[in-house]
Amino acid sequence: MQWLDPRPSAPALLLRAADGTLYDRSAVSGRVLIVNFWSIWCRPCREEMPALQRLHSRFGDKGLAVWGVAVGDAPESVAEFGSTQGLRFPLLPDPERETLATWDVSALPTTAVVDKRGRIAFRVIGDAAWDKPPLSDHVAALVQGP
Repeated sequence: MQWLDPRPSAPALLLRAADGTLYDRSAVSGRVLIVNFWSIWCRPCREEMPALQRLHSRFGDKGLAVWGVAVGDAPESVAEFGSTQGLRFPLLPDPERETLATWDVSALPTTAVVDKRGRIAFRVIGDAAWDKPPLSDHVAALVQGP
């Protein structure tokens, strides 16, 4: 886990889910946003998805949004994966890998946690147990804080 101090502003993020819904990072201002960059071919990425789902279930109605940016994957494949895995947070295909440079992603999975003011609080490179301490505690503190 890499804490960022000072916290930089999170880059723009505008992606369309397979169902056509448009997701804009600026629209979740005032909420904590977890942006997980992953791909279907990446085993560690797939393995951490249940933990992200549990975190989403725990804090989703308390001010947390979780988005999975599927890097290099076709929308149909992403939708099928989400359905078979029972994922209820948005999975956003990025088939052209346009988000990698903007979000400074060089390895998958990489996850950025954006605070309520739209700044990146910390990043995690590699898979993680998002639903267990210390990560779940850090996310809870951001959700409950100002």
